[in-house]
Amino acid sequence: MSPNSRRRWIYAVSYVVVFHVLLAYGLPAAVFWGLALLAGVAFYRIQPADAVAVAGSLVLVTLAYSLALKVTGIADAIYYRPDEKLSICSDVHGHNAYIPGASVDMLMPHGDLQSMTTVKIGVPHQVTYRIDSYGFRNDADYRGEKYLLVGDSFIAGSSNTQSDLLSARLARDYGIAAYNLAHPGDISDYASYLSAFKASHHDDAKALLFIFEGNDFVPAHKKKKAGLSSFFKNYFKIFSDTDVYRVTKSLYKRALRSDKIADSKDVFFAEIKGIKIGFLQHYIDVTRNAGQSPIVSFEETLKGMSPDVAHVFFIPTKYRVYHRFIDPQESLPNASWDYLRGVCQANSLRCTDLTPQLVKASVELLEKGELTFWPDDTHWNGNGVAAAARVVADVLRNER
Repeated sequence: MSPNSRRRWIYAVSYVVVFHVLLAYGLPAAVFWGLALLAGVAFYRIQPADAVAVAGSLVLVTLAYSLALKVTGIADAIYYRPDEKLSICSDVHGHNAYIPGASVDMLMPHGDLQSMTTVKIGVPHQVTYRIDSYGFRNDADYRGEKYLLVGDSFIAGSSNTQSDLLSARLARDYGIAAYNLAHPGDISDYASYLSAFKASHHDDAKALLFIFEGNDFVPAHKKKKAGLSSFFKNYFKIFSDTDVYRVTKSLYKRALRSDKIADSKDVFFAEIKGIKIGFLQHYIDVTRNAGQSPIVSFEETLKGMSPDVAHVFFIPTKYRVYHRFIDPQESLPNASWDYLRGVCQANSLRCTDLTPQLVKASVELLEKGELTFWPDDTHWNGNGVAAAARVVADVLRNER
């Protein structure tokens, strides 16, 4: 190999190393490409030995940074709840799930709303997460349960401990065996969970589908076909799954949102019976929508799922449940529920609104200073789950 060829190879390998190390930092696209361009210009001007030194130094610094994150516990401390830590895109099933066989016990310092504001509303509580071998939140693998609970974070149990899952409540309080087939997502994801499960288990279990008012009434997204984009996505996961990527990205995202967090623009606060409660402003806006425009892809997806769905349940936003204590004069429209009921009727699906029971339970519990939703979170707590379980149990009992 000639000296010039050797120099070019040294520059090329050194640049590739620098490029890949930068990928591991989860930087904004503009910053990443800016640094990548700067490195290219610098390598054009420096000697081969200096290029090797730059690449080697960056690797060593990154390894030291990664080790420090692990030793200090910062790598785990960025997670205020287990959900993000355990969530993965399952190549086996072709959809999102949790890490199969994972188990986490942790003290949640606060809920999702606290991460959007500096106002102190956090309620620390201990949670346990147990994931079965299929990648969903169950104490044991599927054992032929008659019902599959399909839905988003409400049914997956975000912010709640294992014993307060809807599946656990149904089993413990009503003797109803149901398998938890839920993970944060939307109607497209629910269809993927159900179709992949039915394809691998080949039984006649029926889904109880839960649709959340706050973020489920959106167009269904098409599942991407495997190919070159899938290759690059999996390749990128090598870097995005590292502690360096996750921590650095979390820090810069929080820095970019610092002004919004300081002003608490995303969170509305109300004091109800002496309890300070936070509400996501976006969900309030959704709840106040006077009408719901037809969503063709949503309707088509629900229609495709209908042969495997036994019943559909509507989960209201926290604001819909508590608004009467905030502004008794406000009359909220029922656009989302009316729309869902119409879509269900068009597909011969039975559906039930969980709002009345959640409101009833909330009124009763407030007399004891208790809530059905976490004050610092968008999700219901164990009391809310219990209220929902009561409705589900009654529905199933009446349909037998």
